Amino acid sequence: MKKLFVVLIISLVVMQSCVTSLQPLATYNTAIVDDRLAGTWNSDGQDYEVQKFFDSDLFKYIKKEMDKYKGNADKELSEKEMEDFAPMLYFKSYVIKYTKDKTEYVMFGSMVKLNGQFFINFAPIDINTDKNKEQASEITWLATHTIARVQFPNPNSLKLDFIDGGFLYDQVKGGRMKIKNERDDLYDTFLITASTDELQQFIQKYGNDDRFFTKENSVTLIRKS
Repeated sequence: MKKLFVVLIISLVVMQSCVTSLQPLATYNTAIVDDRLAGTWNSDGQDYEVQKFFDSDLFKYIKKEMDKYKGNADKELSEKEMEDFAPMLYFKSYVIKYTKDKTEYVMFGSMVKLNGQFFINFAPIDINTDKNKEQASEITWLATHTIARVQFPNPNSLKLDFIDGGFLYDQVKGGRMKIKNERDDLYDTFLITASTDELQQFIQKYGNDDRFFTKENSVTLIRKS
């Protein structure tokens, strides 16, 4: 099957200043599963479906594809190919789906708890349109991740505070904060290149600074089911 090379800007909120990281914030050993995340959510008329990986339509699709090759040594995937197809981290992650303008967007969400706060790491998987239904759920691993703080104001609401990329960019550029990055000052592009451990240490150090999060970079989801 043909892979889709997707450029996905998470449109839970339209923001130009979200932080993008080359490495994920979560690892298999640090990712946590929280039942409060799963369900159908709504924000400003847009629905978002959040499923645990092993309960997701994506997992069912993967299992169906793997079952096709059982008993056929020539076609069975090797252990290395299985690891490439579904990295272990996603076994403790969530699949998030939403449809906008007849286009379905799919991403992974992996949550960690740092200094008593929850943070979620989003990674895009795929975009499906009416023209490529047969390619639905085809995974293309992209080395880009977006981070948000997660708060649960009550059982029926979920608040996501995305890191203010503009603030972080200014702090790093001014030498007031340090984290490995690649940036182009001419075009104001900024990519965090720190390792996962370094990224976690950075969040632990600065994650309680409210200047990291602005109203424009936040979205509240209301539970539908």
